[in-house]
Amino acid sequence: MADLVPYKLKLWENPALALQSIFGGPESDAPEARPPYLQGPHNPRDFAQKLYSLESLQPASTPFPVKDLPEPYSLQWFLDIENQRHSKHGKWIPKLLEFAKHPAEKLLGVGHGLGTDWVQYAQNGAEVIVCSPASTQLELVRRNFELRGLHGRFIQAEPTQLPLEPSSIDVVCISSLHHGIDEPEKVIEETYRVLKPGGKVLAVTPAFYDVDYWRRTLFFWRRWFQPHRGKNPLRCKRRLSARQLNGLFARFQEIKIRKRQLRRPEVPHVWRWIPLPILARLMGRVLVLKAFKPVRIET
Repeated sequence: MADLVPYKLKLWENPALALQSIFGGPESDAPEARPPYLQGPHNPRDFAQKLYSLESLQPASTPFPVKDLPEPYSLQWFLDIENQRHSKHGKWIPKLLEFAKHPAEKLLGVGHGLGTDWVQYAQNGAEVIVCSPASTQLELVRRNFELRGLHGRFIQAEPTQLPLEPSSIDVVCISSLHHGIDEPEKVIEETYRVLKPGGKVLAVTPAFYDVDYWRRTLFFWRRWFQPHRGKNPLRCKRRLSARQLNGLFARFQEIKIRKRQLRRPEVPHVWRWIPLPILARLMGRVLVLKAFKPVRIET
């Protein structure tokens, strides 16, 4: 199985650039906007651990090393990420992204990451196509699939120019719409083009009105005394409100948008008496959209 993707994937020849190519983020960002772990040299295991932490949704405040990891890029490494992502830090993901609802359908995965979510569709019988402009990402996603004995199609292409026939896809799953994507409108247009009439799009994107926004707005005086407290280096600078996201997908029908992803330690103490599911719907970090391409397209 090691021959499927060599262990030394050349990810660490330029770790910062490789990390950006996998998880998004324009190279032109100001240095202060970049996560601090992108700075300095890394050894292969250190770099793999950072990939692990991002994909498994580890809290930004968790110090490295998080724990003794299994062999990087081994099956157990990918399984541990899956357990952390779907059972500990992002329990909402399997339900809202509908892992078990699309057997025998053709599903396109667009976005960044290690393919942890897209693997779930394949395990439930979907025919999965993964599209990414980064060869580094495709190598890792392909390895994630092959170590589990799963089949997929892996295409290196820009999400704004998908090499797919019109009306050929049943479901499109877009991961982190704004990460590394300068023109999300074009991605949505391509999504519309390749979807079959009645096809579904599932999209995840950082929320504008998240817990950091409300903390800064309602507790503004803290910035005067502790200017660096509460800053999250992983927080995406380009974020959307639910209204803006709805506008981007205006051509679609039956649009539903939900807000999720919040941990209790991130919530100011004054609000911690409120049940976490309610707080997540008010100040969660991501928006999750579900919508359908019209069956009858007006001309």
